[in-house]
Amino acid sequence: MFLLCGCGTASQPAPTTATQLRPQDNNGGSGAAFTFLRGRPRWNRPDMRLTYAVSPMATVDHLPRDAVREAFRSAFARWAEVTPLRFAEAERYEEADIRVGFYLHASGAGGDGCGHIDDKSSRDGPLLAHSFPAKDGRIHMHAARRWTVDLDRDTAAAAVDLESVATHEIGHVLGLGHSSSKSSVMYRYVRYRERKVDLTEDDVHGVQELYGPNPHFSFNAHFNHIDQNKVEQEKGKVRKGKARGSSFWRRGLASISCLCPQ
Repeated sequence: MFLLCGCGTASQPAPTTATQLRPQDNNGGSGAAFTFLRGRPRWNRPDMRLTYAVSPMATVDHLPRDAVREAFRSAFARWAEVTPLRFAEAERYEEADIRVGFYLHASGAGGDGCGHIDDKSSRDGPLLAHSFPAKDGRIHMHAARRWTVDLDRDTAAAAVDLESVATHEIGHVLGLGHSSSKSSVMYRYVRYRERKVDLTEDDVHGVQELYGPNPHFSFNAHFNHIDQNKVEQEKGKVRKGKARGSSFWRRGLASISCLCPQ
């Protein structure tokens, strides 16, 4: 299970993000569990419009830049659906409010250009991603991770869904801290091969406390639609599993066993 990230301000670098297994959590996922970053930072734009861009240089070889852009476009759209915020891709990377790139982070060496790396984080394991809130807006993804935009096609046991982490990091850029609700997008851990992109009521309540609701947003309609989509997805998985036969389940169990601590 990957630890996602926590963030600071531009003057106080974001804590780095470590990879580690964490099966236990004290919160059962009930009640308001969202938090805000220290100082409750937020973007103050009269027109509620923010620009973003994916670096043309800081990339990863195994993913086309257009695929990365599409994953982030979809992730930004999820936050726009529930708030008055509007996100547009900037023509020039250096002029964007929110700038996304993939970097190799030093480990246990004190720090790098992306933020301080302390001894504790280096013991916990490799970094996954970290970001900075309003007025800075950087999102840094670890270039050495096995990022994927298609978990059906990418069968690697350690594949990490890019859109899931992108959605989480954007929440930090908007000012949200980690949630103690396991179902929340802003929960601090994500599993290998887990796709977690749908904002929960906890995520929505948190971001709307910062920015207010999208005037066209309806809680009932939004979450009824998500629930129906999940039902259809589960039906599709069952049909696909039956078609693959028993060897599919053997491979699945083998993949799960790789995640257990030795």
